[in-house]
Amino acid sequence: MNSLTNVAGNTVALFLFRFERHGNGVSFVVNEAIAADMYPDVDEQLKPLAHACGETLARYRQLSVSDTIMDGNILTTGEFEVMLSQGLGSHFADEEKQQLFQDAKRMADLLTTVMVRKTHELKSGKHQPPPSKRASQSQKSIQQGLEALGEAKRRQAEVQWLAEGQQLRPGLQQLRPEDFPPGVRAIRGYDHRGQCYLFEHTTLGELGKIVLIKLREGKMLIQAELYQGEENAEAPIMQQKKDLFEKVVETINTCFKENFPD
Repeated sequence: MNSLTNVAGNTVALFLFRFERHGNGVSFVVNEAIAADMYPDVDEQLKPLAHACGETLARYRQLSVSDTIMDGNILTTGEFEVMLSQGLGSHFADEEKQQLFQDAKRMADLLTTVMVRKTHELKSGKHQPPPSKRASQSQKSIQQGLEALGEAKRRQAEVQWLAEGQQLRPGLQQLRPEDFPPGVRAIRGYDHRGQCYLFEHTTLGELGKIVLIKLREGKMLIQAELYQGEENAEAPIMQQKKDLFEKVVETINTCFKENFPD
């Protein structure tokens, strides 16, 4: 009988999860036995984390030398280990990789919670069989989870900012809802690269997202990404979204230039 190993070749005692290339995207695979015992409250916390990790890994999928881009396992030593496909980690920015691994550890802790809770139920005689079919989380529910993660990240950044003795420069101009095109609203998102904001339109739907990425020497990179979805890139609605999102990006760029002139 062959021993199970992870992408690094280390011997595995228990497989927890992996992300693998699937078509043009990335799929999230969980240990089947744990998935069968999944609790709704744990699932609610797990899915947004998996979504965020999947988005990050999708940006590097073409650079992976194996179909498994990242996996998380309990080793025979009892330790949890998360590994990227060989050599893939060298392509990540340090902050992005650190955030990715932190969320991988959080997912491992959630999956372990399922096993511990189920074991306790069985020992105490309170075991309840899972429903024959669990309802999948809606995209709206996952988005709410991502908003909560993004808000927690913002608060953490503020605490660190204050701890470092930083202060906001007086006279900074803040963007208001009316500064954007009619029907456009911004909501907080979650991205491993930095602070993230999603933009959507009342009739057109999701437009895109902007990520504020810290660089060295106090510099900030504004990364704008148009939402692709399943629409044909040449479809009229996509052109409408592109034109509208460009106006949003232009507004934000103008605000930054006014607040932080060269």
